[in-house]
Order: sequence, then C-alpha cells, then structure tokens
Amino acid sequence: MHQRAVLFSVLTSMSFGSISAVTAEPPPSGGTLSIYLENDLFAGTDRYYTSGAKISWSSADLENLADSPYSSPFLGVFRILPYINEKAYQKNLLFTLGQNIYTPNDTKTSALITNDRPYAGYLYLGVGVAWKTAEVRNTLALNVGVVGPSSYAEETQRLIHDVRKLDHPRGWDNQLHDELGLTGVYLRDWRWPKISRRSGIDWELLPHAGVAVGNVQTYANVGGELRFGLNLPDDFGTAAIGPAASTSTPVDGALAATRSRVDFGFYLFGRVDGRAVVHNIFLDGNTFGNSHSVEKEWAVADLSAGIGTNYKNTKLAYALVYRTREFKGQKEGQLFGTISVNIAF
Repeated sequence: MHQRAVLFSVLTSMSFGSISAVTAEPPPSGGTLSIYLENDLFAGTDRYYTSGAKISWSSADLENLADSPYSSPFLGVFRILPYINEKAYQKNLLFTLGQNIYTPNDTKTSALITNDRPYAGYLYLGVGVAWKTAEVRNTLALNVGVVGPSSYAEETQRLIHDVRKLDHPRGWDNQLHDELGLTGVYLRDWRWPKISRRSGIDWELLPHAGVAVGNVQTYANVGGELRFGLNLPDDFGTAAIGPAASTSTPVDGALAATRSRVDFGFYLFGRVDGRAVVHNIFLDGNTFGNSHSVEKEWAVADLSAGIGTNYKNTKLAYALVYRTREFKGQKEGQLFGTISVNIAF
C-alpha cells in the first residue's frame, strides 16, 4: 500500500506540475519516420497473417503541396482534388514501403490444403497525401505492388525462421502467382474532445471511417480508438498496418497544442476496426488465372489493446491485436502483436 501511495503521489505531482508549466508551440517538424513490425510470434503461433513490416515517411507540414520538391510528379492530381488545397489544412506527403506474409494453419505439408488459407505475399510501395486540422485528418493513398513469388515472402519467412531456428514452411509452391496489385484508399480520422493543452492526465476518443478499392483489397471500414494517459501525443492514434493507417502525421506549428515541460508521456489505448469486405486477394485468390482460394467472411473486426510512450518527438507503442475469422472453415480468430516507432525530425 505504501508503494502504491508513493507512485500515486509521483504521478499526481507530474500531472499538476505539467499543467501549470507548459511551453509555447513546438518547432515545426522536418518530417516523421514510422516503422511498424507485426508478427504472430507474440501470440506463440505461425499461421494466417503471420508477418507484416512497413516503413513510412511523412513530410513536414506544408502550407501548399507545391512547397515540397517531392510533390511535383503528383501536382496535377492534387490540384483537382476537392478540399485538400484549402488553407485551413496542414498537408503532408506520404511515402511507404511494406511487405505482408500469409500462410495456412498447417505449414508442415507440401501438399495443397484446399480448405485452409493460401500461401501469399505482398510487396508494395505507397504514395499519398494527408490534410488535417487539430480535430480531423484525411488520408488519401495509392499502394502499388506485387502479389506472388516476386514479393519475396517465402525468402523473408525462411530468413526469419533461420534466425529463430524453426523449420521452414513446406507449402510455398502452392502460393498465389505473380500479379500486379493496386489499392486506392481514403481514411478520415477525428479527435474528440479538442485538447488545447496536452499536459497532465487526459483522455481522447479517435473515431475513423474509410474505404479501400482495388484488386488487392476492397472494403469499407469504421472504428475508433480510446486512449488515456499522461501528456498524450499530438497525433491521430496507433493503428495496425493497413493501406492508410500506418503513417504518423503529428499536428505541428500553429495548430499544435501547447505541451508540458515534462518531455515524457505514456498512455493506454484500446482500438476497434470493423470491415465489410468485398474483395481480399489473399483469400479470393488471383484475379486472373486459377489459384488456390477459400470462401472469405464478409465481416471482419480487429480488437486491440496496448500501451504507448512518447519522449520529445519519439513515440513507441505496442499492441496485441485479435482479428476475427477471415474465411469459412477457419477454426478461430487470430492473435498477433504490433510494434511501432514514430520519430519526428
């Protein structure tokens, strides 16, 4: 009881001390580097969505998209998009590189398992733009990649298993064949209530809704995140890897909230995302030609809980994610862990 009282006193003093001592708005960001790693090894399994990795970079906040030299190839598209060019929005260019790996439950046989998930890999590049205020963020992105042997999913998994001294999965000869993959995605995030001073103990609700269209994935999704902690980060939450949800774009400059003089913060969070799935190439099989496929579930949800910590311009978060069954005949849902690091320069 004495230790609990001491801990409560420390947290309380940090909270109230930070409320009374806040800094002016932070200096503008030079961009944000985001690294995401997901794997079911955190749950002690090796199946279904077995691994994901993604590295993303978002530019510094731009008043006009033409202010960045990296935007020149896309300015023709940006100029015709509605709302994006309004001066009320901060704007960020987004660039990503990622790889996902999928396997069946039984990886010990080389035979095709017709009623289990297909072997599949996806290697992709993404480009997009975010436009945001202190209360809302819009993300529009296009991911272009390859599904099949050219994704190097088999080689990546073999390397991981060699490091972990595990047997190699034997059924990669049955994986989906090479196919160009395109997915366009739009996601909108909100923050409520408005927090003008991110100092002390507080909570925040972050709903989201979006849509993805393409031969890799087509779905509509809706959900939200609830987080509670000390000196909350000035961003739009902590999501698992997705077509648009894994690029951090903190609010900076004139729209940023004043911050505590204490550089350290931490928070707990819970998140839910529900998807109405129209198409998923990793279950439906290749768009052209014959390939292994299973009958997908039309409604899929992710439920996650985790912890995050932020120090100055760096945020580290970990979450355990439960994903409901994705195809008919899948015996149970899946657990996997996700680790993310976001560094603002």
